[in-house]
Amino acid sequence: MTARILGLEVGFARVAVTPEKPVFLAGLSRNRVSRGVHDDLYVRAVVLCDNGRTVALVGVDSIGLMYDYLKRVEGKLLKRGVALLVGSSHDHSSPDVIGLWGPSSEETGVDDEYLDYLLESMLEAVEEALSEVSRVTLEVGYSRLPPGVAKNTRDPGFIDFDAPYMVFRRGSEVLGLLVNFGLHPEVLWSDNRLVTADFVHYMLGSIEAELGGVAIFLNGALGGMVTPNVESHTYEEAERIGTTIASSIIGAVRNARVEYEAFGQLKLARKKIALPVVNEKLIQAVERGVIRRRVLEPSSVETEVNLLEIGPFVQLVTLPGEPLPKVGFKAKSLMNKRYRFLVGLGNDEIGYIIDLEDWNPQNYEESMSLGPLTAGILLSAIAELASASH
Repeated sequence: MTARILGLEVGFARVAVTPEKPVFLAGLSRNRVSRGVHDDLYVRAVVLCDNGRTVALVGVDSIGLMYDYLKRVEGKLLKRGVALLVGSSHDHSSPDVIGLWGPSSEETGVDDEYLDYLLESMLEAVEEALSEVSRVTLEVGYSRLPPGVAKNTRDPGFIDFDAPYMVFRRGSEVLGLLVNFGLHPEVLWSDNRLVTADFVHYMLGSIEAELGGVAIFLNGALGGMVTPNVESHTYEEAERIGTTIASSIIGAVRNARVEYEAFGQLKLARKKIALPVVNEKLIQAVERGVIRRRVLEPSSVETEVNLLEIGPFVQLVTLPGEPLPKVGFKAKSLMNKRYRFLVGLGNDEIGYIIDLEDWNPQNYEESMSLGPLTAGILLSAIAELASASH
């Protein structure tokens, strides 16, 4: 069962952001220096336009890009009337752009030259997509994560298996596809020294080969820890996970029946938020310059949530970090349209977003979170935006 939305103009672009020299790889152990490239990393952009608004949705093969960096990019785009919504894949074999995976706990792992290159490439991708804009038909539907590809190691069985997608067509030609679900790209493990997009490389490559166009992945409620269900941390397993998910999405697209149709307009609501930081380890990392982020007084960081509506059927919400599935389900329950997209690491990476009733300081995820109040504040902000959208 799908919906068709008419009246939008859309453009796609894909720009490689593979590092050209050794970098510290993010996400697992410190001092993991790359020794080569297995597959390219990309920024993938789709620009959506109606008569009054332009929004760029961008997926990037990255561990997570922080708010201040992305606002630097959006500042340039806003001069052209383009709002920016970015979802990092949370790739665990990509360059460290946060700082935590350098040579030691006292030294940042960020390569400033690469970070600048990545941000400029993001701008390039959006500008290229703008130059390719044409009238399309948008079809929106749901796929599902197939059995055997994902597991939750913190709360076994507690996963959001929904994988909503958007397919953009010009006549019979597929210009691109966007898919959204929660899963850590960490099939490859600490012994891997090659740059790779992990299962995302195989998934998006398979979709593009079968359907055409540019495929974009926006991660979802991946925290908790929603991780690939693998027998070994190998490229063969990354390929199995990626192609299995791709087959499910391709099948859903090809078998879809359109039951609703309407003209679509874009509506974007945003809310800036100051989140309290009680995690002393993160505060100290900022003070040492390992993480380069503004911390306000008293200890808090500025971030945002976004609610994008596409026509009468679609809502897309961004959360600025890694929501656990329970937080993801709560966020989706606040939306009021049929097709609900929840983008984790949306325009920021603040760490894990954990429901207050599940907060346990002894767990790993809590050590990589701002604090126990984060989820409640973010969900309240989403509720405010959603209630105003009626």
